[in-house]
Amino acid sequence: MKFPLLTSTMTLLLCIIAVPTTAQENTAELKYFTAAPLNGSRPVSLIALSIEHSLDYPRVISMKGRVEIKAPVCLPVGKKGASVCDGEMIVHADEAEFHEDTGEIQARGNVRIIPLRHRT
Repeated sequence: MKFPLLTSTMTLLLCIIAVPTTAQENTAELKYFTAAPLNGSRPVSLIALSIEHSLDYPRVISMKGRVEIKAPVCLPVGKKGASVCDGEMIVHADEAEFHEDTGEIQARGNVRIIPLRHRT
């Protein structure tokens, strides 16, 4: 008779313990960083749970967890070939590296790309 009550109590205790760890994952604080590519293009917005980089410039910036990269889209369509920046490319991934010297993005794990989102 005591075993069903003990089993029910243990199950309830495990459920109570498991909930806070799941909640902590969802409320982890995102980090924000702005990178300036060496090629002179406009700054790129980097967002992730973890962002690591060296102090040297140009550098490779490593991001992990809920990565979002917003890079401006600029095309030479203005007068005399002047660049017009109207929107941004958005990359979502589990992990990514951004190379400031080339502006290259290497994304891994559940990668989604929005090639052009116009600013409103």
